Amino acid sequence: MRRSLVVPLALLAIVRSPAVAQSCEGLASFSAGQMQVAGNAQFGEFANTWGGSFTYGIPSGVYAGADLSTTSFDGIDQSSLGIGAHAGYQMKLGRTGKMSLCPVARLALGMGPDDEAADINSSSTDAHFGLALGTEVGANPRMRILPTVGLGLQYSKAKVEDTGPGGSTLEASDTYGLARLGVGLVFNQQISIRPSVDIPLGLDGSDPAFGLTVGYNFGSKGVSKARRH
Repeated sequence: MRRSLVVPLALLAIVRSPAVAQSCEGLASFSAGQMQVAGNAQFGEFANTWGGSFTYGIPSGVYAGADLSTTSFDGIDQSSLGIGAHAGYQMKLGRTGKMSLCPVARLALGMGPDDEAADINSSSTDAHFGLALGTEVGANPRMRILPTVGLGLQYSKAKVEDTGPGGSTLEASDTYGLARLGVGLVFNQQISIRPSVDIPLGLDGSDPAFGLTVGYNFGSKGVSKARRH
C-alpha cells in the first residue's frame, strides 16, 4: 500500500517541476532583464500540470523565485494546488562563456486532491537538489539554441488523511534520481520556449513526464560580473 501511494505522488512531483531561469536551464539569461515570468505545462502518466513562476536574478550569479500550479488527475474530479520556491547559482565555464553550470534547488508543497464526500485529504512535499548544464549552439543573436541537461536527487513525501470517524493517516516517502533533457529556443534575447522531458531514475513503475515552458524576461538589464571588472 505504501509503495502504491508513493509512485503516483512521486510522479506528481515530477510534473510539478517549475521552470527555472538562466541559460543553464535552456531559458533566457538575466542579462536581458533581471525579472522573468514563465508559464509551464507538463504531462505525466497520471496527471497534467499547468503553472507559472516569477524569478529574479543577475547574470552569472544568484537567482530565485516562486511557483504556483494546479494539477488535474486522470479519473479524479478533484484537482491539487501547488506552491513552491526555487533558487540557483549560474557559473560560466570556458573562455567563450557559452557553457554554464548551475547548482539548483526546488521545494514544492502540494495541497490536494481532497474528497470531502469520502472525508479524504491529501498533501505532498517535494524537494530537489541537483546540477544543470547548458550550452549555446550557433551564433545568431535573434535566435539562440540552448541544449540543457540536468541531474539531481528528488525527495517526495505523500500524506493521505481520513478525517472521518475512526479515520487514520497514511504517509510514505521515497528518494530517487531525476534527469532532465531539454532544448531551449531564445528569441531576441528575451522570449524563451523550451520543450523538455523529465526522467525518474530508480523509481519502479514510473514513466517520463514531458513539458513545455514559455518565458519572458523584462526589467532592467543585468550587468555580469565580468563586465564590471
